[in-house]
Amino acid sequence: MKKLVLVLTLLCLTNLAHADRWRHGGGHYYWHPGYGWVLPAVVGGAIVYEATRPPVIVQQPPVYIQQPPTPPAYPQPAGYHWEAILDNNCNCYRTVLVPNQ
Repeated sequence: MKKLVLVLTLLCLTNLAHADRWRHGGGHYYWHPGYGWVLPAVVGGAIVYEATRPPVIVQQPPVYIQQPPTPPAYPQPAGYHWEAILDNNCNCYRTVLVPNQ
């Protein structure tokens, strides 16, 4: 609603600046060449641009914290231990058996 009131007010104000080249002076009208139409065109274009733009909504992406998995409940064979390593294919941790060094 505030935007509509602002647009209507600015339209009324820009209506005061005529875009024709006829000027009144000394009791008669005379031709005045120039670019008197530029300012009303720029102001009107800015108003239409702002009135028709969709609102910008900025949302932060959710943060996911991925913790390494716990080792399985069953025991490991002799000479091996469980280790969580990062798998590049899925960007996740996998629990694997690794030989002891």
